Amino acid sequence: MSRSAQNLLLVLVGGAMLWITLGSGEYVNYVRPGFRYPLVAAAVALVVLGAAGLRREWRDTGDDPHDDEHDDEHGRHGGHGPGVAWLLCLPVLAIFVIAPPALGSFTAARGAGRAAPPPPSPAEGFAPLPRTGAPVPMSMGEFIGRAYEAQTGDPASFEGVPVRLTGFVSPPAKGERGWRVTRLKVACCAGDAIPFPVIVRGLPRPPADTWVRVDGVWEPPAPGRRATVVQTLRGRSLQRVGRPGDPYE
Repeated sequence: MSRSAQNLLLVLVGGAMLWITLGSGEYVNYVRPGFRYPLVAAAVALVVLGAAGLRREWRDTGDDPHDDEHDDEHGRHGGHGPGVAWLLCLPVLAIFVIAPPALGSFTAARGAGRAAPPPPSPAEGFAPLPRTGAPVPMSMGEFIGRAYEAQTGDPASFEGVPVRLTGFVSPPAKGERGWRVTRLKVACCAGDAIPFPVIVRGLPRPPADTWVRVDGVWEPPAPGRRATVVQTLRGRSLQRVGRPGDPYE
């Protein structure tokens, strides 16, 4: 790979990063939304460096015909990098042609044995919720936190409260009744994603990776069973929805 090709690759990589951050917005499939501006800055730096390198190469090539012969001779003796470096173009092509989607049921199934621990309750505690009226929309993390707190304390604090959860459908664990609605929790990027699953019972299971909005109430575990992180929702209604702008929690 010549120096010109290396600089061109920098421009392409920077352009691809700008596209997924400012163009398509698909960068949220890979990192948290707060990383948008650092990604834009890094992309601009790559484009500027690549463009400066290309300009220098073209300027040096056009200065003196004899320099071309010298550059060619220099290229034959080490001015070119290894041909395998062209493989660096593959991620760029993947972003432009087949942009990888957000993580889904496959990742959730692989991480079924490492579900995130229940989030801690706020310092002031969870606010009481009404047992009548419209279902209360809440994140998967809040539902799991409230359910775990009720499970290990006073179940009456959360029993019968109608809630609304939004996530994608994932298969149940082996021997588990019902199916799972899941949201992935990321601290930094998709590489550290941990599933926040909730078992849904009483409703038919949609196809895997379908995004759904499920209304229901928390179903406490049977008496005598120890506290569990994976909580259960007794479903009352289900609606298919589009994937949210930010697919992670």
